[in-house]
Amino acid sequence: MKKVIGVITARMASTRLPGKVLQKMAGRSVFAHHAERMKNVRGLDGVFLATSIDTKNKELIEEAERFGIGWYAGAEQDIVDRHIKLCEREGADAVIRVTCDSPIFDIESASCFVEEFKKEYRDYIYASNMTMIQGTLSELISYNALLEIHKHYRGAGVSMHIKENMDKFKTLGIEIDIDLCRPEYRLTIDEAVDIEMIRKIYEALYKREPLNLHEVYAWLDDNPHIAKMNMHVGIKGCEVQSANLFEKPLFSIVSSGRKNVILDEQKRRVEPKEFYESIRKLFPEIEK
Repeated sequence: MKKVIGVITARMASTRLPGKVLQKMAGRSVFAHHAERMKNVRGLDGVFLATSIDTKNKELIEEAERFGIGWYAGAEQDIVDRHIKLCEREGADAVIRVTCDSPIFDIESASCFVEEFKKEYRDYIYASNMTMIQGTLSELISYNALLEIHKHYRGAGVSMHIKENMDKFKTLGIEIDIDLCRPEYRLTIDEAVDIEMIRKIYEALYKREPLNLHEVYAWLDDNPHIAKMNMHVGIKGCEVQSANLFEKPLFSIVSSGRKNVILDEQKRRVEPKEFYESIRKLFPEIEK
């Protein structure tokens, strides 16, 4: 039987918001909420923290131990190697990977990824109709794929090499529930306002069990002033690059010298008048 472990990537020395993983929401740390969700992913053969050897992570490791979460402390910058070492130590064939930036990630899709992998080996399993930018998704990466990624690893985008070379890996894209495809909401934690926004969600909805993502979205629909709190926060460059590898935009507006130009999906220049007419056809509700 194939073995899959859940890996929570976290460390105290966050670039934008140091110590965010131990900040409190509804009486528990961000890490504790994340660990609770990971423990509810069906089919996992263990849940582990992948952190770095920085001494600042001692408190984080102690928090993991309080919740019965195993851990591995490895290289400060080499995230892939931490996953590889955990797989080797635990005899795992694959990992469900979610960073601790995402304390409301979807449990159901992660469970589905595990189920599919145990039925048939894949190097990479992902959600095909939603990107990971918004903080609600996980990804499954095999041990073999991690070894290959490590040969080409260039930074924080762990699965970037796979997305750039999909033909070289055995992959599976799974469509998640369309009601959970809500790219207008940002449920990841990079800055203080993200913590503040997600804390309000937890304080309103948390009842000592993992939040239901459908209920979270329904609550945000009813509380748009909360949903808009962190909409101005910029997305990390590696995350944008990763998302763009899967998405196929109909048009792109790009900088060219001192001006902007419009390109179509084949990267051909489109004149503004043609672009406006195309937009009107795509969205007839827009008034001319």
